[in-house]
Amino acid sequence: MSALAEARRERWWRTGPPLRSLDEAREYIEDVGLSLLFGGGAARYPSLREASRDVTLRREPSGWADDIEAMWTWKDTLPVTGDAWLGRYLSGRQTLLAPGLLADLYPHPGDEDDVEHAPGLSPEARRVAVHILAEGPLSTRRLRSELGVAGKTFDRAVTELGRSLLVTNYGVEKGPGWDSCVIELTSRAFSVPSPDARSERDARAAAVFADTMVKVRPGDLCRTFGWTRERAAEALAAGQGHPEPEL
Repeated sequence: MSALAEARRERWWRTGPPLRSLDEAREYIEDVGLSLLFGGGAARYPSLREASRDVTLRREPSGWADDIEAMWTWKDTLPVTGDAWLGRYLSGRQTLLAPGLLADLYPHPGDEDDVEHAPGLSPEARRVAVHILAEGPLSTRRLRSELGVAGKTFDRAVTELGRSLLVTNYGVEKGPGWDSCVIELTSRAFSVPSPDARSERDARAAAVFADTMVKVRPGDLCRTFGWTRERAAEALAAGQGHPEPEL
């Protein structure tokens, strides 16, 4: 394992005791800033699942154990208590963001009607978001039913809204069958955006990302946050001094 990979494992809470409580999960998210829900052993980002994995537990044949049960509860609770945003952000995968980083990354004015004016949304994504705006937080089960949107089309719309930071997971709705994730507007669930100038917000976000990733280059911010190379380089320079040149 490379020195960088080992440093990241330590930074991402992978080398100490597993997370065991909601309070520890809150502390973890606040510390790393951003985290995949599931990342796998060779994840490119921190992962709540890996930080909470307890290898000492006996598992059911499915692989389920108390550590997964606890993590599943945390990911449903943290957005409702305002301790973490959860949505399909990093590479369209379920991602947790600390409230401070979310506020600095949020690219919209912060009004409830952001979803009506956000540029570049597909008609399906805007339709889902506007329905939530009008009706309040809704389960994915109800959204699919009330909008008559097919599964894959709906999933693409929710992924698009997550990448735009416009919606967040917001707990679950019980049965029948599997629990259904509830979706809410980010602007109603969290205080966004930060009040500072865009350049200051970018610098803070870049500094958080650089600290969490141990070593970064402008291209890493481009891939992660969807920024232009110029914006990423300026943010890194402001947030942590001049970055290493891109190879």
